[in-house]
Amino acid sequence: MSAPTLPPEPPLVQPEPEQGRRPDRGGGTTRLVRWLPVTVLVVLLSFLVVLPVGMLVYASFSDVAPRPGAEPSFTLDNYRGLLTPGVGSALLNSVLVSLGGTVAALVMGGGLAWLVTRTNVPCKRLLQVAGIAPLFISSMIGALAWALLSSPRTGYLNQALVALGIPFTFNVYSLTGMILVFGLYYAPYAFMFVQSALSLMNPELEEAGEAHGATKVRVARRVSFPLIKPAVMGAAILVFVLIFENFPIPTILGARERVDTIPSQIYRLIVSAPPDANRAASLGMILMAIMVTLVYIQRRVLAAREYTTVSGKGFKPRVNDIGRWKWVGLGAGLAYLFLAVVLPAFALLQSSLRSHQYIGSFADLFVLSDLSPDAFTSMLTYGPFQLGLRNTLILGVLTAVIGGLLHFVLAYTVLRTRSPGRGLLEYLAMAPVGIPALVIGMGFLWGWTTLDLLPIYGTLVILALAYIARFMPQGFRGVASSITQVHPDLEDSAIVSGANRIRAVWRITLPLIRVGVVSTMLLLFILSMRELSTSIFLFSAETRILSVVIFEQWESGRWPRAAAISIIYSSLLMVLTVISRKWFKTEG
Repeated sequence: MSAPTLPPEPPLVQPEPEQGRRPDRGGGTTRLVRWLPVTVLVVLLSFLVVLPVGMLVYASFSDVAPRPGAEPSFTLDNYRGLLTPGVGSALLNSVLVSLGGTVAALVMGGGLAWLVTRTNVPCKRLLQVAGIAPLFISSMIGALAWALLSSPRTGYLNQALVALGIPFTFNVYSLTGMILVFGLYYAPYAFMFVQSALSLMNPELEEAGEAHGATKVRVARRVSFPLIKPAVMGAAILVFVLIFENFPIPTILGARERVDTIPSQIYRLIVSAPPDANRAASLGMILMAIMVTLVYIQRRVLAAREYTTVSGKGFKPRVNDIGRWKWVGLGAGLAYLFLAVVLPAFALLQSSLRSHQYIGSFADLFVLSDLSPDAFTSMLTYGPFQLGLRNTLILGVLTAVIGGLLHFVLAYTVLRTRSPGRGLLEYLAMAPVGIPALVIGMGFLWGWTTLDLLPIYGTLVILALAYIARFMPQGFRGVASSITQVHPDLEDSAIVSGANRIRAVWRITLPLIRVGVVSTMLLLFILSMRELSTSIFLFSAETRILSVVIFEQWESGRWPRAAAISIIYSSLLMVLTVISRKWFKTEG
């Protein structure tokens, strides 16, 4: 699953007043000292961000795949080769599932946010959990679970409909099926955006409308919705972008009926025999261009359409009494939790415990003699699982520690120094927002194998570097937001008292932003554990991670093992998230 992006913010680098500048008295040495940190960071980010994109551009205009010793020629045939019905169909499918999934996510997530924030619906704490619980389940695992639930012939839900005598069959291997799964697992992003906006809405604005004779419906249409429109539009574009670049769901649910999207077709071009890497690169360029455009639109929408609803006067969010409809709202929230979490968990548990996958009727699901824990016990000695678990944890630690250090240095250089080129650093750090995960993986594959800069291909190091590049916007913004909360006068006071800059940062700044930095590192750790798209072209036999192991088990048709590993994988993510939340409450 593709990982989530942070809401766009105004640029961090602010122009400095000329009056406050200190004169450059050190001549060339001072200029060298000022330029050196930025130069080193620009070179580093160029390897992490510019090189993969550059290799993609290079491959898209070449007639041979990037590899050592290749002698390519410039050509436009790769782009001409995209003018086929297959690519057109994939592009149309990408747009349809992205639009449908976005609408479904907004309805589910936004509706749940309204119930929790603005109504007297019962069990609000449970509904709050329901709004974010699907984040524990990656989109790949959600697709696997719904393949078990809604396969036309053997799906558990379809078996239940047959048992009830209902003449209806739901086929998850379709555009409609993909839209449902996308909506279920991307609704939490809409929930978080809309809930935040609703919580900050001043109820006096709505009360003023009612005082002038407007009905509640008219107030909602003319006052409430316009005030949260920036959040709704921001969530809509974000979800659309995340769905558009998603690789696991279209690959798992679309492969059977050949319902391709742009990411799944890129993967198909790479793994086909013989592979068509250059056309895959040109298609990746099209995908990246669309992503960059959408991210740009999102930033413009959020920057141009913000409305101030919070002033110095305190208020509480307005709670509407919806009467007997509150029970309908509770039922809708529980239905979402059931469809997004409970049913998929049941399907995965059933598949992992069954001694055979054939199901003659719905009643067969509850025959205890057909259930066995062998799939779980065998995991203890199953080599790929052991290797994948170890690699996943090591990779998560590498991404969190190295990424956290890099993002701190980046954010500190941008916010606390006068080094020239700080704006370029921020731009490079935020650039991966518009680069699809699949494209980053392709770029790293060709960049580090073709140029042969360091012998890291086939190791966990290249995966860690790709993850650091992939999640750089999240890490940079997370650390930067913490640094901006600490006034620079605290450091300056230490320096005036005789401490050097490094000692001031170590003794003053870092202790004050410790929770924010560690929270960013934990975010990087969890995001790296969920990632598949970036890894799919970079792993080797010795660097498989859990998401890759699950994907391979699905490709080989080993459903019990895929389901068992998925349950362990999701449980591990949930435990890590709960522990981190407890730690933050304690440390904060």
